Amino acid sequence: MNTTQENNKDNQIEQIEKKVKIQKPKKADFRMHAHVNPLNETLFPYPLNYNQVDWSLHYPKKFGKDPLKLYLNTLEYPISYDDQVNPECSQSIVDFLDIGCGFGGLCFALSQNYPDKYTFGMEIRGKVVNFVGEKIRALRNEGEAHNVSVIRTNTMRHLPQYFRKNSLEKIFICFPDPHFKKKNYRRRIVNSGLLSEYAYLLKPNGRIYCITDVEELHNWHVQHLEKHRMFKRVQDVEEDSAAKLIWNSTEEGKKVERNKGSKFIIVCEKV
Repeated sequence: MNTTQENNKDNQIEQIEKKVKIQKPKKADFRMHAHVNPLNETLFPYPLNYNQVDWSLHYPKKFGKDPLKLYLNTLEYPISYDDQVNPECSQSIVDFLDIGCGFGGLCFALSQNYPDKYTFGMEIRGKVVNFVGEKIRALRNEGEAHNVSVIRTNTMRHLPQYFRKNSLEKIFICFPDPHFKKKNYRRRIVNSGLLSEYAYLLKPNGRIYCITDVEELHNWHVQHLEKHRMFKRVQDVEEDSAAKLIWNSTEEGKKVERNKGSKFIIVCEKV
């Protein structure tokens, strides 16, 4: 085969690859119960410490790996945690963390608006994680979303096992389960103990964002954040571009908007 024929063959292969399009998933195929008890025993894998987290699985392009292979810690896309992680790959590159990311609306908005930052979504519901992961793969196939990833995990039980101290710039908690019954307050994702974990992981002057459509839960957020010695409330929230994004980027936020409901937000900075 001469050089001209080889070049023609390469061009044909390239054109075929460009025509192959990965379809974006449909939410209707990934619906499941809205809430999962975070205090239950974790029945899926999780790292014992942050040295077992291989970030090259989540942001493969940065590490020169196949960007279309998914590692979501679900049955369909499993992860195996062990001590054989390359030290270079165990150094977290995550800037923004979305806790309880749901269908990933905020993750994708952050990815687009902060292209030089790495966003990571954590979600406990396996089907929902698969939806976000498959959407990420479809976008990566189009040359996008290389700076966003998602994983199935239980943040309330395992968050410090993923990140080092002073490593995150922003933490987002959007429309969490209000757990109205008093006996279930301990399931709320904002409490004194968890706020100490968030403060430990945030960089100095890092920010935490909490938004809800439930005024009683908002008052709970305000009460716990304002009395925590590691946080101070940010007053000029309207000047924070990330705060604007959380208003309508999530599926829940859009639903509240359609129903003409109220939203309540508080942003605090690590002291």
